[in-house]
Amino acid sequence: MSDKTQADQLAEPFDETLIYQRSLGGRNFDYVAVAEYIARLNNVLGTSNWNYEVLKCHVQPEYKDFIISHVRVTANVDGSTATKEAYGGTKIKRLKDGETVMDLGNDFKIATSDAFKKACQGFGIALHLARSEDALMLEVEESYPVEGEHWQVFTENFRSLNDIQKDQFRGWFKEQGFAETKPNRSMQSSDFEKCQVEVIRLKFDAEPVETETY
Repeated sequence: MSDKTQADQLAEPFDETLIYQRSLGGRNFDYVAVAEYIARLNNVLGTSNWNYEVLKCHVQPEYKDFIISHVRVTANVDGSTATKEAYGGTKIKRLKDGETVMDLGNDFKIATSDAFKKACQGFGIALHLARSEDALMLEVEESYPVEGEHWQVFTENFRSLNDIQKDQFRGWFKEQGFAETKPNRSMQSSDFEKCQVEVIRLKFDAEPVETETY
């Protein structure tokens, strides 16, 4: 029988084989699948000594394409009952037409898993990974069609344009009839690639400035 308290066991580092690494914004982050959080709770506390509730999972009114989940995890640890709550979220994924939802059930699942993992941190689970807010959102980030590094390159190119070129790009974007009102990481990859090409064209193939001759 282990001399470690249940709290110590919950906070034990995960085996390296269970840790995955992903890149986000040019930085690498470690994360563990949500199933391993559940297994840790079951193994240390027993299935009858913890539970979680989805207090609310809904489409945010102000942002009709964003789901917010509020989760509460209650557990009996070392003879004391404690409750931890957290929020998680994700963007609703749609097909190219901008209207048809790809899989709303999966979007709700992602938001709830994100909130659950954050709540579990309150019990010490996966704290050894020093999960920042960026790392907590890795699973959500992976669902975006546009990769973070590609988005970063696009934004840097856009910022390098002068005001006239930026207005030209905005006019071009509006003419394309994209589902989005402006470029973002949730847009279809093929549409985003068109935006990348147009920004680069404006950056390097801008019309020469007319000068007066005397």
